[in-house]
Amino acid sequence: MNCTWKAGRDAPGDTQYFLYWQNLRYDDAVECELYIKDENGRDTGCRFQNVKIGNEKSYFLVNGTSKDSLIQFYDEYVELYKIEKLMPPSNITVTCDEIKNTCIIQWQRSQISHSNKDKCFKYEINIKYKVRGIYSRTFNIKIYEGGSSHTFQRSNARKKYLLKMRTAGSACLVSSAWGDWSAPVEFGKNENPCLGLLFP
Repeated sequence: MNCTWKAGRDAPGDTQYFLYWQNLRYDDAVECELYIKDENGRDTGCRFQNVKIGNEKSYFLVNGTSKDSLIQFYDEYVELYKIEKLMPPSNITVTCDEIKNTCIIQWQRSQISHSNKDKCFKYEINIKYKVRGIYSRTFNIKIYEGGSSHTFQRSNARKKYLLKMRTAGSACLVSSAWGDWSAPVEFGKNENPCLGLLFP
């Protein structure tokens, strides 16, 4: 988990910041172990490892010190699952049936620490096809709740397609914001099956 903040507008140059957080109500507050520094060597972020996300609010406090003036602290209670950025689905594969002209898209859901149920996720599938070496605008976007596969009906079996996916929470304690797109996956055939053949 990464937390970042900006230095106060009127903060003196020697201001240094410290982040404390309390994950669960009965846990002790702990200071950041790995600060992120700006170009002036000032702490403006923190990386936390092995964070467990539950349904309780976590408490964050950013405190500052300076020799020249008092620095206003900032604190906030945050429900971590609401701000979590979901990774895209992994192991995306596409298997096409040349007779039925259909393709089965399969994937593995995003791995998060606090939910392992398929019904907690929804997916956006973005598909483009290639025309003369240039990809078209998106022509098929679908959202599916739960599950780990989808059957795609191809309009043209001789086209090359490009697919990417992303994830959002659909229920449970999972962020409803869309995460990043996956790396693109190509499938299908080249437009011209005769291209590259030599005739006498």
